[in-house]
Amino acid sequence: VIEDGSNILSLDTPYRALDAAIVPKSLNFKKKQTDNEYVKFITLIVDENPSPLVSKFKLSPKVGDPSLTTRIRVDKYTYVRAVFEMNNGKKYMTANYVKAAGGCSAPSLADMDAVMARLGKMKMKFIETGSDARSINKAEFLISHPNYSGLQFNQLTRSEIPAHFINYLKIEQDGQLILEAFPDISLSEDPSITFHYLDSGGSLVVNAEDSEGKKFVGDFSTSDAISLRH
Repeated sequence: VIEDGSNILSLDTPYRALDAAIVPKSLNFKKKQTDNEYVKFITLIVDENPSPLVSKFKLSPKVGDPSLTTRIRVDKYTYVRAVFEMNNGKKYMTANYVKAAGGCSAPSLADMDAVMARLGKMKMKFIETGSDARSINKAEFLISHPNYSGLQFNQLTRSEIPAHFINYLKIEQDGQLILEAFPDISLSEDPSITFHYLDSGGSLVVNAEDSEGKKFVGDFSTSDAISLRH
């Protein structure tokens, strides 16, 4: 049973997207995480995409606030959904209708050689930082990756570009899991996730992997306003 989650979660999406290949999707939860009651899983879905699953996220109480923002591809006019499961097993859903088309087959605006040259470069922007261990901090993570969907064409050769995308991501601090993600092709080029966490003082450690088995690691000190790692 999946219950209506609109009293717990506000899902923010544009009604008509400016760019179907980069559609912002924000989840704003009205309840904070606690050790006894917290959001354990979030699943993002785009009904009419060739691969409807955008990503599944596993969260821990260390997130503090399960709200997050990312960017998705939308292939045709469709509902986009957020399904979340609490630690007690109860499931909830909220959905919005989005007018956009062609996002999964839209070509990258960057040169392919340039895209591959910066493959795996990571950036962490610390947006909000508190003064103690119970402060809920906010950060934005971005990894440079074409996230090819397998539905795009090389504009020079007119041949299909094989699917090549980030399919695993884990963010930790001091050995404690903040979030773990299992994305698919519906996540936009250069995946970006804005998230929260209860700061314990250590650096944020990111492990990512793509569909070709390439692994990427980043270590970001919370004392830096903006950090860059490869």
